[in-house]
Amino acid sequence: MQVFDKCCAVFIIKNNKILLGLRTDGQGWSMAGGKLENGEKHEAAAKREMQEEFNIIAKKLQYLGTVKSIAYVKGVKSFVQPKVFLCCSFEGEPKPQLCEMKELRWFGLDELKYIKLFEPTKAVLKKYMNHLFD
Repeated sequence: MQVFDKCCAVFIIKNNKILLGLRTDGQGWSMAGGKLENGEKHEAAAKREMQEEFNIIAKKLQYLGTVKSIAYVKGVKSFVQPKVFLCCSFEGEPKPQLCEMKELRWFGLDELKYIKLFEPTKAVLKKYMNHLFD
């Protein structure tokens, strides 16, 4: 399988809670993120995806690194390797883009191991918050 790395994920935190969206494709709860458009840089894509999927505008993003995971991209099992950003400062009221997310919800960190997570989101959480899955 080929590794798809022209993608991003955004870890959105506020008041010790993480904002996730329930994907319409049945793959679980997910961070904002997605593929880059032609000529787009990863950070610009992360900001765009936050606005498109969650209706919020990043004031500041911090680059964390990359993760590697499996995901279904348009129904095809693929390796994905998104660049991950952290956002703790944003404007706007979170609202889902209904064609991609059924709903949005703030989760306490102690709740994350009990919900169905999108595999790339789970990979991000395991890498950057591994104590949650002990």
